[in-house]
Amino acid sequence: MSDRGQPILHVVHLRDQITPIGQWCSQRAWSRAGAIAAVLATGAPRRVLALTHRIVLLVVGSALIAGAVAVTLWTQLGPGPLDVFIGAIRSITGLPLTFAVWLTVGALIVVAWLLGRRPGLGTLAAPIMIGPMMQGSLALLGGFAAPDALPVAVALHLLAIGALGIGAGALIVSGLGAGSGELLASAASDRTGRAEPHVRMAIELGWLVVGVVLGGPAGLGTVIVALCIGPAVANGYRIVDTTATRSRQQLAVTRRSIISAAALG
Repeated sequence: MSDRGQPILHVVHLRDQITPIGQWCSQRAWSRAGAIAAVLATGAPRRVLALTHRIVLLVVGSALIAGAVAVTLWTQLGPGPLDVFIGAIRSITGLPLTFAVWLTVGALIVVAWLLGRRPGLGTLAAPIMIGPMMQGSLALLGGFAAPDALPVAVALHLLAIGALGIGAGALIVSGLGAGSGELLASAASDRTGRAEPHVRMAIELGWLVVGVVLGGPAGLGTVIVALCIGPAVANGYRIVDTTATRSRQQLAVTRRSIISAAALG
């Protein structure tokens, strides 16, 4: 009787030992899942994701602008008005492209600041990135012969303007600060009382005239940029804003799914 009852007692004793372990593991897993859900449900991760999203837009936009301007220089059709002026600064001072960009854009930011428009993080960070990126892109393109056929060069120029518009749209959507040109135009508009688009047009015309007088690389491409950059930026902003909105919505859905899975786990 006792011999046959002994295995049963062992099983009961083993079950009594395993049950607390199982409860501990279950509670441990539940507390961990609850902790994950609690962390994800707070506002801090959401703010980190939002800031990361904006920084990515800033970096990608700067890279697109740098590469696009490099293409407009490489095709030898003529870059945009401000880049004509930067080219003139390069030819006069002998500065590398990076430093010429920093000098020119830095001066625009300082003037806009003195006129009452404070730059944002993106306003300061974008030129720092664009200068080296542009010089590197131009050096890379320099390994290839510029297109001889005018239709090919114009097509590449138009593609570059489209990329430039998307890059500018990314900077705008990032919300980290207006570009140096936009900042200066806004500041001048505030001081003169003139409409900002008209002020911007006058400033661009000024860059072009001064750049040509000083020997900047103006040409047919400069006219193409002047005519197409406005629609390109508007279209680029629309594309980036739509894509960014969908991305944020998808991130929100994914985040809610993770919180739900963690809470149920």
